[in-house]
Amino acid sequence: MDRQDPDKNLYDNCLADVLAAHRVIDLSKRIEPSKVSGPVGLGPRKYEIKSFTFPPGEIMHEIEMENHISTHVEAPSHFMEPRHGRSGMDVSEVPLETFYGPAVFVNLARCGKGEEILPPLVEDAGVRPNDIVLFGNGPYGGQDRPYLGQAIARYLADLLIKMVGIDDTVFPENPAIVFKDLQQYYIHDYLLSKDIPIIEGLVNLDALPVSRFTFFGVPPAMGGLDSFPIRAIAFV
Repeated sequence: MDRQDPDKNLYDNCLADVLAAHRVIDLSKRIEPSKVSGPVGLGPRKYEIKSFTFPPGEIMHEIEMENHISTHVEAPSHFMEPRHGRSGMDVSEVPLETFYGPAVFVNLARCGKGEEILPPLVEDAGVRPNDIVLFGNGPYGGQDRPYLGQAIARYLADLLIKMVGIDDTVFPENPAIVFKDLQQYYIHDYLLSKDIPIIEGLVNLDALPVSRFTFFGVPPAMGGLDSFPIRAIAFV
């Protein structure tokens, strides 16, 4: 008869206690077919599904979609080839442990209209190396959103955080150069060049009762894709 490993039983019990003591907050954007908005001025993004019947009668679906929809994570392959002429990891090649771990929420509720987010705000939030850093809950939308510029891009890259994420109240780049100059896409360049993925389209950041928590958001192992939706979750 196989004997159970007492250390494993202890670990399982401890893990169950930890999870039971935490509240789960869904940070993922739910979308509907034919109702996915895209960047300002570019119209909607594609998300269509068609159902069919598979023997002996189950319902299955064919999906036609862009991969930068809903809450999605962008891998280095999104940027390395067009910007630097070299390959980067796709979403299936980024190490799995990159997508979960200690996280910090940088609350932008007090940011001004069109303000550049600078390193002192991140320092005040207590961000450390290997953290996952989420920005959001800004008071403005559209062209008035605060933005991540070169200074914060360099700071986060040099700090060697694990991943960065934003909601729709934040511009991921300086809006003055968006759609104009790929060489000045500093957040994408500095972070993805160091294999630090970028999450866009987070929601419910205002529901986080604390600034430090555990984050989990993993894309499927689909080779060749520069980005794909994730189910983003905070354990608080």
